[in-house]
Amino acid sequence: MRKVKGEVDEVDRERIIGQLRRCLDGREDILLGYLYGSFLRHGEFHDIDIALFVSGERDPYELYKYTMGIASDLERCITPRYEIDLRLLNDAPVEFQYEVVKTGRLLVSRDEETRIAFEADVIAQFLDLKYLYDTIDRALLARVGE
Repeated sequence: MRKVKGEVDEVDRERIIGQLRRCLDGREDILLGYLYGSFLRHGEFHDIDIALFVSGERDPYELYKYTMGIASDLERCITPRYEIDLRLLNDAPVEFQYEVVKTGRLLVSRDEETRIAFEADVIAQFLDLKYLYDTIDRALLARVGE
């Protein structure tokens, strides 16, 4: 049975994080795993948000089945059982990747060189985009002010 909404204290939060780590540790195909979102903050949450960077290429249908399978496995690994909202970082928009890297908590890192390279690439891409967005914003504000 899944809880739709939950609230946990710090001890239970850390226990659940440990359960998630143990579950992910057994999966060699998962290179990086991050916990992000409302579960990390104090107060209520609706689900547990997890972002993964995985090895290998998959067609869209296989990727869907693969992702749902991991989410289901993770839900079975934790007690009490909460819904897992799983997203893959591999082809996600850089804005999402940056938010996960910036605010998330690392659950698993199969290889530190891979993690460092991934995070550095995400930050560099985001800063390039941020500069572009800021330039566009300034131009639009200047036009509005005319």
